[in-house]
Amino acid sequence: MSDFSLRRLAEWDPQSKTILGWPGPEGTYKEYPERLARATQEVSSIAQAIAHFQSVILAVGSERYEEAELYFNEIDTPFEIKLHKIEGDSMDVWLRDFAPTFVVEEPTKGEASIVGVDWNFNGWGNKHPTPTTVVFAKTFLKDFKIERIETSIVTEGGSLETDGEGTLLITESSIINDNRNPGKSREQIEAELKHCLGIEKILWIPERKGLDSTDCHIDALVRFVRPGVLLISKANEVKPTEWTTVYEEALEILSSATDAKGRPFEIIEVEEPDEDLFEGGGFEDDRAVRSYVNYLLVNGGIILPQFGDPAHDAAAIRVAQMLFGDERRIYPVLIDELPRLGGGVHCVTQEIPVSPSAESAMN
Repeated sequence: MSDFSLRRLAEWDPQSKTILGWPGPEGTYKEYPERLARATQEVSSIAQAIAHFQSVILAVGSERYEEAELYFNEIDTPFEIKLHKIEGDSMDVWLRDFAPTFVVEEPTKGEASIVGVDWNFNGWGNKHPTPTTVVFAKTFLKDFKIERIETSIVTEGGSLETDGEGTLLITESSIINDNRNPGKSREQIEAELKHCLGIEKILWIPERKGLDSTDCHIDALVRFVRPGVLLISKANEVKPTEWTTVYEEALEILSSATDAKGRPFEIIEVEEPDEDLFEGGGFEDDRAVRSYVNYLLVNGGIILPQFGDPAHDAAAIRVAQMLFGDERRIYPVLIDELPRLGGGVHCVTQEIPVSPSAESAMN
């Protein structure tokens, strides 16, 4: 019997810092220098937005470190943006997926602490692995002297959406998949997820293998607003495709589901921006990620993606105001390149929560 338990906190719990990263010149976008530049600029804008609410750690490969120093020396924000040098030149931006997932380790005796779960990132099923990203979780935890929790499965942080009260949302296609976990059953995967995240109930959404580079992550489809309340991305397609079917399936499943506490869900919809904004599609023929639910919660705020669609952008802000009221300041950030590359605001970030023991000491 283990002498400790692990528990993933909800994103609305107090946070210590947020991690982001600059893409490296030898990474996935090596043949696309213009895209590399635009992705860098958008990640930098998100980092600055977050730094209005809490501290940021920006992981930068050694090849671009001096460039990042010059850039951020000119930036003044209420909270610090601290650069952290990572050896290697193939860094990517999707910190949600290849950074550790930070959880609370609660020992039988003694104080709780924050530890990092390493999900054995393999480039979303060996689609886009790079030498820097596949070891990033291990490297980061070693650099910051945070205990590393090893796991027996492969997944990414964008696959995992929890309410902090024992409920996990996840898509089957992103983890019960031979490109990540060959030979492993759903029961084996469930057992490891429950152990590493302190989960009591898992709600599985089918999604589709191969529909995008992530095999359909949950964090662009549906998110917890608070326990019992979900925000789902409503498909907006002139000619419905499998993406519309994915949305409809998720809505049907969750409409009749209950969480770990037995509560039925209140479900709010927010419609995607118009698809003609992203003519030409996304990276390597993938569909651009046009999702307002790929937001980020920070201390006292919400970093909300905007896409340059005046009507839908404004509607998303109204939904955020309705859901979060006065408890969070809405900070909109315009993104165009990140959706084309396959993600958004949530995808490029990973939060480090405040340890409950540290929080109680402050109160």
